[in-house]
Amino acid sequence: MTTKRETKENLQRLSSLLNTTTGIPQQTLGAINKGLLAILELLGSETVAAVETEVKKVPQSSDGTIQIWSDGACTGNPGPGGWGTVIRFGHEEIELSGYSPRSTNNIMEMTGALEGIRRTPEGSKITVTTDSQYLLKGMTQWLTGWKRRGWKKADGKPVLNKEIWMALDKEAQTRTIRWHWVRGHSGHPENERCDELARNAITQA
Repeated sequence: MTTKRETKENLQRLSSLLNTTTGIPQQTLGAINKGLLAILELLGSETVAAVETEVKKVPQSSDGTIQIWSDGACTGNPGPGGWGTVIRFGHEEIELSGYSPRSTNNIMEMTGALEGIRRTPEGSKITVTTDSQYLLKGMTQWLTGWKRRGWKKADGKPVLNKEIWMALDKEAQTRTIRWHWVRGHSGHPENERCDELARNAITQA
């Protein structure tokens, strides 16, 4: 069975071959490359999300808060990356994971949280637990200043990973989110599970 990663690499090789082949009209070549690009995007040139089929039954939160735990991992930094998310809502628990062929630890940490939040209804009350100080401080301390300065840091340099920060900010505008930090690899069950999901996403892609 061909993996998404292998399919993506094969399509990229095909694109390179077409671009070096003579005799193909430019208009035709452009149309082919456009189609290949669309396929690559669908396969996950940014990130490929996969929802686990198993829904676990868990005790319901007393105040109706949706609990989200997320984590990210990278083989090399940058390198192949994965993210994992656990969402607990009502009596149900859902696990999500995804893969990116080339990413960073920070991007995967952010993506895990973003994908979890996106799957909650607008107006939800949410607690997001992460082991990333970068994500925590970005959402609770730095974001307001970045926006005020036109997405620039205090030293005037552009904010890294701006697109993902903007996406997180957009989702946060329609929800009440409390951000919580835990130390990674310290035995926290949900955090450990998210780490496992993220690493499995890398190896199984």
